[in-house]
Amino acid sequence: MRLVNECFFNAEKLAEQLFVLSNKSYTFGSPWTKKQFKADICNEQSGYLILEETEIIAYLCYHQFLDEMEIFNLAIAKKAQKKGYGLLLLNYLNQVALAEQAERIILEVRISNQAAQQLYLKNGFEVIFRRPNYYSKPLEDALVMTKKVRPEEKNERIDIRN
Repeated sequence: MRLVNECFFNAEKLAEQLFVLSNKSYTFGSPWTKKQFKADICNEQSGYLILEETEIIAYLCYHQFLDEMEIFNLAIAKKAQKKGYGLLLLNYLNQVALAEQAERIILEVRISNQAAQQLYLKNGFEVIFRRPNYYSKPLEDALVMTKKVRPEEKNERIDIRN
């Protein structure tokens, strides 16, 4: 796995590879164009976790703003699905979030994408609300999910009467 958060490689080639993978992986085609991928790859707030064999088989794209991370895309090649790669990417992102002092990770997922929802729930995300008509082609609601990166600290009460 490689963490991509610097524009030191051929952004055009990587954008093409990510677009092709996304277009084949998402039920309704890639959510982004090649041009959008290229611009995002060089965005200093963007990060990419990429799994490769002889080619890219999975990736997770996220942005970090202060103490919050947002997952924008997670795609896995059809031939590599159901092998635990989605969970691997989410676990690695959680480690990045801890290292970067992020407090939470947020994402949107299509209401019809039950497999992705189950993956996120398995990784500790919870649904916080529903966005009506968020997606187009086809028009569909989104579930907004979030995960706290750090467990809440327990405040111990001290009895000062003693």
